[in-house]
Amino acid sequence: MNPEPMWHHEQSTDGDHTTIVLTGELDLSSATELQNLLVDAVRTASIVTVDVSAVGFIDSTTITALVNAHNTAATTGCQFTLANPAARIRRVLQVTGVLSTFTAPGSAH
Repeated sequence: MNPEPMWHHEQSTDGDHTTIVLTGELDLSSATELQNLLVDAVRTASIVTVDVSAVGFIDSTTITALVNAHNTAATTGCQFTLANPAARIRRVLQVTGVLSTFTAPGSAH
């Protein structure tokens, strides 16, 4: 019996803008699938927004997946942004030094 996944995503596309809404806890068990999801999105869209408002936990493997997606976006000319990080997620991103990399100007505070 497989355990219920601790995270989910919904993806929508409007023209060249893809929005991915993540929900739950993102950790080692979700890292590979998350990275594949994000990298696929930045390879096919001009703008990718990842809404993390419903994410309650991230770890270093999640940050690695986000960095890899951001780097892929940079090489393909895609704009990659995290939106709506909750206070605890914002703090993890801030402490690790990547908050300003992933958030739009003015939203990192």
